[in-house]
Amino acid sequence: MALGVVGSGIDPTTTAKQLVASERAPADARFAKTETKIKAEVSAIGSLRSAMSNLQSALRTLSGTQTSMARTVGLSANTAFAATASGGAPTGQYQVEVLALASAQKQSSAALASDKTVVGTGTLAIGAGEHQFSIELADGKNTLADLRDAINTAAAGKGVQAAIITGDDGAHLVLTALDSGTSKAITLDASGGDGDLQALVSGMSEIAPAQDALVKVDGITRTSASNTLTDLVPGVSFTLKKAAPGEPVQMTVSNDSAAQLSGVKAFVEKFNAALYAVASATNYNATTKVAAALNGDAMVRGMSRELRDMIGGDVIALKELGITIGKDGTLTLNEANFNAGLAKDPTAVGTIFGAGDASLGTRMGTSMTAILDSNGPLKTRDESLTQRTKVLTQQRDALDRRMSLAEARYKAQFIALDTLVTKLQSSSNFLTQQLSSSTSAS
Repeated sequence: MALGVVGSGIDPTTTAKQLVASERAPADARFAKTETKIKAEVSAIGSLRSAMSNLQSALRTLSGTQTSMARTVGLSANTAFAATASGGAPTGQYQVEVLALASAQKQSSAALASDKTVVGTGTLAIGAGEHQFSIELADGKNTLADLRDAINTAAAGKGVQAAIITGDDGAHLVLTALDSGTSKAITLDASGGDGDLQALVSGMSEIAPAQDALVKVDGITRTSASNTLTDLVPGVSFTLKKAAPGEPVQMTVSNDSAAQLSGVKAFVEKFNAALYAVASATNYNATTKVAAALNGDAMVRGMSRELRDMIGGDVIALKELGITIGKDGTLTLNEANFNAGLAKDPTAVGTIFGAGDASLGTRMGTSMTAILDSNGPLKTRDESLTQRTKVLTQQRDALDRRMSLAEARYKAQFIALDTLVTKLQSSSNFLTQQLSSSTSAS
């Protein structure tokens, strides 16, 4: 008899497994179908979130003043200064003349034999604009190198920096103001000690003067401690590069139509992608008779309708910027018409997509925030699908437990049956032998 097979000829283990497999097949098929549906919905929600997030990003860029009210700066000559304009800067023309550049002061001591030369003792008070500090030089720690190190330690990278430069005549202590402008010039005051430190300070000479920048805009003069000016003309940042007195440069601040076009193109692209994502998640293939994962879903239909309604409310203004709306709700941008519309009204992009309370950009931004919010419909649906997945897992675990118990029960029953059959066979064989013996005796 084969291993595991008893009197009936039935293998209890194999037969029990076959019965369980047959019994659980409908539930497994149902679970597989549910799992496939959940995964399809999760994928569809993920695609929708990605598309809506991309649209939100493009909308934020377009709505910001750096794009919706982008400005560009043109210069008749590009040698004395550079300039950039922030979004929303007033447009116009200016005559700019750089009369002088700001510079930082440098001072040098008289020549000493070397950096190991003793410079005396005492207190040295140092100032450079708002930075003020003092150092003490004592015997045994008062060489020229010690003085340099003490200044740099106390200054900690602010106001002034000390260095030693060794020339043909010897070693010089060189102090450099770290900020430009006359108000940042270095001041020195030595006191106490043996008097040698005072002598060193008295011998300091200016090798580069502290100087303020001087620039003239439309005949109006402005002084600055820095070569970077951000409040000379509203919304325009200047970087002065060289003095050019008598050489005024015409600066023109104008609308940056290229930046605005780029922002609008990105918005149109992402808006259409969002509609396509909705269509892909909800469509129905009449040929294959297969419905998409979110076909007929009220939440997704509501999102699509909301986007279409907002765009539809500004159809005339959009058309004036070369943006038309198709029957399916998608947008088409005609660049030539866009440029023509912007030439007619340079503020059009800012008006439609800017940060105004009633603008399309603001209304759509509010809607996108609500859609993608942590309490929004996409997040809520995600949580619902996660919960359904957990329930499905629990149901599968419960089925596994039931089927495991059923298999053990079936196996025990078949073993008991085989034991009974074996006993019956033994009894039958005994009776047959007895009958055969009785017949022979007769």
